[in-house]
Amino acid sequence: MKAHRPFSPQRGKIDPAQIAPSRLPLSFPASISDAREDAMSNAGYALLWTALYFALAFAAIFVVWFADKMRSNFLGK
Repeated sequence: MKAHRPFSPQRGKIDPAQIAPSRLPLSFPASISDAREDAMSNAGYALLWTALYFALAFAAIFVVWFADKMRSNFLGK
């Protein structure tokens, strides 16, 4: 019985001229962490959103405090 090869040798080949490099090639061997630098886990997204909401809440409190301080200065209270 003849062995079945599911892929031809030409099927998986990509022409390098059609690929634009996303960044300059590194002159040293890349580590595993370099390959995953763009990946962010769900925990990373949760921490990012938590920090964003904390910063927005702090900014809102500061704006209200500053507006109250300006109002009290203008009214002389």
